[in-house]
Amino acid sequence: MKKNYLIVGGGVIGLSIARSLLRASVAASNITLLEKEEFVGAHTSGRNSGVLHAGFYYASDSQKAKFCRLGNQ
Repeated sequence: MKKNYLIVGGGVIGLSIARSLLRASVAASNITLLEKEEFVGAHTSGRNSGVLHAGFYYASDSQKAKFCRLGNQ
């Protein structure tokens, strides 16, 4: 069964997805990456603050706190 992939955005996430697909032996001709800029990786997302959250403001037993602890480790 032939599968085609369309990835919208050539930032960190889009390129990581494309790379993972290529490493999983997906033929490059089956992957299309769309990017609005002239080059991929031209800037970071406005949705990503780049802050490493410590998680101390979340309830200690919450999923958010757990993910922050694991991510910081």
